[in-house]
Order: sequence, then C-alpha cells, then structure tokens
Amino acid sequence: MKLNIKNIGTRDIYLASELLTRNFVSDRGVMMLFKENDAKYTEKVNHWFRATLKMLIDNKQIIKGAFWGDELVGVSIVTHASYKPSILSLLKWSYSVFMTCGMKTIRQSAKHDHSRRKTFTDKNQLILEFIAVNQEHRGKGIGKKLFENLAALANSKNASVWLETTKDYNIEIFNKMGYRLVDTRNEETVSYYVMTNGK
Repeated sequence: MKLNIKNIGTRDIYLASELLTRNFVSDRGVMMLFKENDAKYTEKVNHWFRATLKMLIDNKQIIKGAFWGDELVGVSIVTHASYKPSILSLLKWSYSVFMTCGMKTIRQSAKHDHSRRKTFTDKNQLILEFIAVNQEHRGKGIGKKLFENLAALANSKNASVWLETTKDYNIEIFNKMGYRLVDTRNEETVSYYVMTNGK
C-alpha cells in the first residue's frame, strides 16, 4: 500500500488530535501548558490539539497527514514566522480552551509563543510546530516523508525551516535531516533545543 501525504481537513481533526496527543502527552513542553496532576490531563491535551488544529485550518496554515490507505499514520503542522490568527478564530480558540482546559493553558500557550518568536532566525521561515508518527508505524519512513514534503514546500517558497524540541536525543535525528542546533533556551523547567536548516 502506498503512503500518501495530503492536507488535513476539518473532517480529520479528531484523528489528528488523537495521534498528536498520544505522541506529545508526555512531552515536557506540552505538560507545562496545563495544571500539574490533573486527572483529566490527557483529555485536555486532546482538546487543546483539536482547538489548535481547527484554528490553524481556519487560518489556512499547513497541516499535512500521512495516510496508509484510509489510516492516518502521521501528521505535521507548519506555520509561517509571520503567522497571526484572525481575531475571530483566536477568540474561538481561547473560549474553547478556557472552557475545557482553564486559563493557565491559555496564558502558558501565549507566553511560550511570545518567547519562542525571539529565536526565529529568518523573516521568511516556516515553523514546524509538531510532527508525529503513529507508534505502530514507526521505522517505515513516514517521518522522513513528512520532512521531505516540508523541504519541498520550503524550497518552493525559498524559505528556511525552524523547529524546537524538548528531547535532546532528537538533535541527532534532525542533524541527519539537515538541521543544526542554533540555540538552547529554558522556559520555566523546560529546555528547548532550537534548530534550523537555514544558512
């Protein structure tokens, strides 16, 4: 069966948010957005991803899915360094996240976004927000295909790509894909490794 990379639409939001939640629920960068020791933490992370995906799709950002037939096995979320959501979509996101996750998640999301923007290295830069592969399908080149799709998009726009990771072992993986470490920053108790494929 052939792997197809295509745009994620609103009908795919639930599947995409579930995949992203499974991949990032234990990520320290995601955990800091929420109250500690919350019994509904995983459910809230899932809702945060759903609300965020909806806002990004409404604002025509680049959400790609990797499909084996009809099964969604990978997701990448890409924005542009200049991305700012419309006021209406931001209000909808804020209301949805506030009602489910609480005010801390809104504050921490905004604080993190503000902090990381200082490390963007180019005005014409694509931002890899998240990339995730279904754990049952790892080792099949799905992540590599998503990165190749991102590289082709960046080349078509004459843009570099920026990403950050909280996992130091990802640095070597991203190095092999042409990314280099350009900064390390700390936000509360979390270390972020900032990488780019730019000059």
